[in-house]
Amino acid sequence: MITSKSSYLRLNDHFFLLLYVIKTMTRTSHNCEEPSSMRKKVMVRRSSSTPVIMTTFEQQYRQYLSMFDGEKKDGQAANRARESFNAIYHGNVQSTEYGGYPINRSQIEHLHKIHLSLGSKITLIHFREEGLQVVDVKFQVVNKQENTIVHNILTLEDNKIIKVQTREDYDEEMLDFLLQLA
Repeated sequence: MITSKSSYLRLNDHFFLLLYVIKTMTRTSHNCEEPSSMRKKVMVRRSSSTPVIMTTFEQQYRQYLSMFDGEKKDGQAANRARESFNAIYHGNVQSTEYGGYPINRSQIEHLHKIHLSLGSKITLIHFREEGLQVVDVKFQVVNKQENTIVHNILTLEDNKIIKVQTREDYDEEMLDFLLQLA
């Protein structure tokens, strides 16, 4: 009998890793290849030896968010951020970020440039795959002008974000997040 939640999570992680290995071995033995958008890579957490299975998109998304580290960016750092932005955002991306009004790719990119120049720090709260092409993300944005929690539902196409929908549940979740910090 499993007595603690952490034991259950470790067992659960091992179970999914075992399923992944069996799935990979089966594909290899039958010479089947899965589409690149569905491939997963095994990453190992530095703090533990438990493998974590992460999609290529998730790796790119986390790498992009890591550029928002609280330091002001310009020049080469801004160019690297633009390359990462292009790697995760589809050319036809649409978003409903501000007051329900749609904004396009260039407006999203401009908003991100402003956050880079302000030295925004983005902390990922969660990244959850809700379906094959749908991801639920929540992160905190902190800079001199704001301290906000953003909750988005991302729709993917060709392993890039094609649609961003903002969740409007900030008040309760902001309170829960602040209570967790206290």
